[in-house]
Order: sequence, then C-alpha cells, then structure tokens
Amino acid sequence: MRVLFTVFAAKPHFYNLVPLAWSLQAAGHEVRIASQPDLAEIIAATGLTAVPVGSELDMVTAFQGGTDDGSGGAPWQRLTGLSELDPVKLTWNYVLGVFTVGCSMEYEYLAGQAVTDDLVEFARGWQPDLVVWDALTFAGAIAARASGAAHARILFGQDYVFRMYADYRAMLDRQPPECRDDPVSDWLAGRLARYGCSYEQHQDLELMTGQWTIDPTPAWMRLPLDLPYLPMRYVPFNGPTSVPGWVLAPPARPRVCLSLGVSGRELFGGDQLSRGDLTTVSDLLDALADFDVEVVATLNAEQLASVDRLPDNVRVVDFVPLNELLPSCSAVIHHGGFGTTGNVLAHGVPGIVIPAPWWDAARLAQHLQGRGAGFLLDHDELSRAALRDRLARLLTDPQIAD
Repeated sequence: MRVLFTVFAAKPHFYNLVPLAWSLQAAGHEVRIASQPDLAEIIAATGLTAVPVGSELDMVTAFQGGTDDGSGGAPWQRLTGLSELDPVKLTWNYVLGVFTVGCSMEYEYLAGQAVTDDLVEFARGWQPDLVVWDALTFAGAIAARASGAAHARILFGQDYVFRMYADYRAMLDRQPPECRDDPVSDWLAGRLARYGCSYEQHQDLELMTGQWTIDPTPAWMRLPLDLPYLPMRYVPFNGPTSVPGWVLAPPARPRVCLSLGVSGRELFGGDQLSRGDLTTVSDLLDALADFDVEVVATLNAEQLASVDRLPDNVRVVDFVPLNELLPSCSAVIHHGGFGTTGNVLAHGVPGIVIPAPWWDAARLAQHLQGRGAGFLLDHDELSRAALRDRLARLLTDPQIAD
C-alpha cells in the first residue's frame, strides 16, 4: 500500500506523525511525507522520504509578527479562536467569524494554493491508497479527493476543529436564506473546482474531518464528539538526537525536569513567564534553588540571558530527549504542549503545568489536575509560593504518581 502523509512545516506537528509513519513503513508499505521545503531535511533525518510542496512556510517569522496583516496579529494567532468551548460565547457571529478568517487566511497560510497544487500533482502521479493529514493541513483532504485516495486526519490534541465545526453546521442550517453565508463550503468548492472535482452541499464534513480520525490522546482527555475515531496509543518521538551519558546514570537525588517547550522558544523566544513574582526564567530557577533535587532545565542562550547565576542544583542543557530523560525524573515542570504531555503520560511522571498560550495546553493540564496526576498553574495563579508548594507535594505524595 502507498501512504502519503502531509503536514504543514512545524516540527511538533510532524513529530506527532513519525511513529505511525515508521510503523507503516516497517510493515512494508511505501510511505512519503509531504510538507513545505523548510521541513524536508528534518523529515529526511528521521529516515522517512520527504516530498517538498509549495514554498517555504517560515513559521518563525510568522510567529514573531513578520507576516502581520495589519489587524494586530499574524494569521496563526487567531487559530486559538477554535479552542473556545464556552456555549455563551459560541454565537453564530463568533463561529462564522472563526471560519471566515480561518478559510481565507489561517488555513491558507498553513497550506495554501501553491502547497495544494504541488500536493495534488504529486498525489495524482504517485497514486497513494491512503492520505493521512495533520488536522490543520486541509490540503491533504483535497489531494485525496483529487487523486481518489482514502484519507484520514490525525489529531495533535483535542478536536477543536470538529467541535466548532459541528456548531457551525447546526447554526448555519438555522439561518434565514438571506443570512446563509457559508465560507467553508465556498472555500472547499473553489479548491475542488481548481482540480476538476465537483462539490455537493454537506460534502465538507469529510473534507474538514477526514473519512475517519486517528486520535492519539487518552480517552479521558478527549472531547465527547460523535465522529468515527480510531484511537492510537501515543508513542513519544523527540527528534533525531544522541543521549548524554549522565541521563542514563541513576540520579543521586530526586530529579526534576524543567521544560518550557522547544517550539515555544523557537517561535516566541526569550522568557514566557509574565505575571506575579515569577516574571523571568531566573525567578523560576531561584524558586527551585533550595529544594534537595537535581533540576534539569532545557533552556537555550536567549532564555538564559536574564540569569545572572545558576543555582547549584540546576543542570542546564539546550536539549535532551524527554523520552530518555523522564524515566529518571520524580517530577516535571512544563508548558503543557501535546508532545510534552504525551511524553509525561507515557512515563507516568507527575507534573506542574505552566500552560503555553495556544491550543489545548491549559485544558490538558486541567485534565491532569482533575485526575490527580499533577497541577495546573496558569498565569493568574503563578507565583513563587504556589510553585514551591505544588513541587513539594509532587515530591512527597506518592498517590499523585500512582
């Protein structure tokens, strides 16, 4: 069987696909990974075959505001509108606005016309049996339809796309004819027509959600939605790397991992803390200084710029694979990203989440806290005292780890 994966050029989203792509390739299937050219070398470094499509995405420039359209934020910044779950806020105007901006800017930015053109051309030539697409890379569904392949999307966290899209369809059906703006159908119909494919009303459900959905999140973290989901165990992949010898040596005292996220520091840069009496990485490290633990902090030079002196119990490394580090850890302090959370769950390490401001980081942390497996410290609650209190409880209460 031929399987074509496609994902926009972001390492965390690609790394989410790698274990499944590997397993298919190891089973004897032909596997290709299509993305923008800036991901090609990263794909090849995993032992998978890259298919460059479109032009470079350059997420770093976009996340730092380089593609600001004049509305006060780059296109990616409004993707968080999909994560709204408050029924009071989910009015027709709100939901319509999310998909109007999404179809015209956000989804087009992540995998626009040039990407889709190249992807369709490759799919029609290579003739995959199956297309597996990242849940924000809708070009995959278009390419599957244009080439006659079956297709599934793979989630990278909670299914906010379908959650809001279900509201969108229900609300649209209740609108009077003169108010029935339908940007999703218009967008998809235009894309299909470009490749000679017809579009019929309500075909957009499959194009927005796949013929089925591969879901690597634990069942107790999923939203209660009615779609054909295929659950898949989360398998950690942290990128090609080597493992330092000290990681494998048993620590002399409890080890605590501090990780604020590799993708976050690449895209935002510098410190991510901003409230209370923990405003910098230096403050965070100082708060951990007198615990009888070994703190392993994955920080780069920019994040360390505010640090005048490292506490004696802190070991700083630019990067270390969490899949290898976490089995030796008694606790972890992290940003709640899906990849990091998946590693934490795979190794059963209790943690404190200082959530990053995107997608489902805060809600995944709420699930962990609700399950008694860790603590959420959002930016309104974050303080030196709160952090120290939660860490002390993690290190002394065996029920949390259990």
